[in-house]
Amino acid sequence: MQDRIELVVLDMDGTIYGRRIAGGISPRVRRAIAAVQEVGTPVTVATGRIFDFVRGVAPELGLTLPVITAQGAVIGDPVSGEVLYEALIEQEAARRVAAWADGEERTTVFYLNGAGGRTRLVQNAPAAANGLFGWEGWDSATYDHWFGSPREMRGSLAEVVSEPGACPLKFITVNDHTREPDQTAALQRRFGDGVHMSRSHRYLVEGTAPEANKGRALLWLAERLGVAKERVLAIGDNENDIPMLREAGVAVCMGQATAVVRAEADWVAPTLEEDGAAVALERFVHT
Repeated sequence: MQDRIELVVLDMDGTIYGRRIAGGISPRVRRAIAAVQEVGTPVTVATGRIFDFVRGVAPELGLTLPVITAQGAVIGDPVSGEVLYEALIEQEAARRVAAWADGEERTTVFYLNGAGGRTRLVQNAPAAANGLFGWEGWDSATYDHWFGSPREMRGSLAEVVSEPGACPLKFITVNDHTREPDQTAALQRRFGDGVHMSRSHRYLVEGTAPEANKGRALLWLAERLGVAKERVLAIGDNENDIPMLREAGVAVCMGQATAVVRAEADWVAPTLEEDGAAVALERFVHT
């Protein structure tokens, strides 16, 4: 008999949140999240998106528990804004990444702690900008969606990460593995033990501090709440979700997930477009 679920941890992009969905989150998924909370089962998110962004959407989902953000590099209270846990990339490791990014025509964004607890987003950009936001030639709304805004456009990321006290929360670089080889493993070898690389989308690879991932963050949060990991339901869709799928008592992946992610799941839900997260919540949490 399955243990009663006492905590639900949801990935965002590709799991409950989609660019092509009106309002970002479908009505059925919103209702399912609300129904789970109404029966007393707490819900939170574990996402690559930054704490600032998650604090903005938390009220509409009724999220009051600590949220896991920046791939597990930041856990924060969405109500008060207090940062409860933080894992930063050491400056020397960040310099190695920035030196590589400055030498490549590959759009890369660093996320750094800014003034007043806000996150500062700094992106490299083509030398002749001409209104472009990156080398891929995407429209500005696409870059804003994947990276967030506002972003500083800088010719040298190395200068940015060499500033006193500059230790990034994470970085994102573009790698469309449907058009070129997946660079995740190659970049892990290049940057070494100073960062942890993971794929968060078919277009994107992200780097965090070695100890920052969604699995470790899930364990930290479960311990804080006094919930056994066997009673945690985690739902995700991409390779960066694998650490939390491995730690959760019930691991669900979305229908569009790759075979690598599916291999880590106890159950495969329908796709994002089919409201798969809602189907999983209805199946595994008694409402």
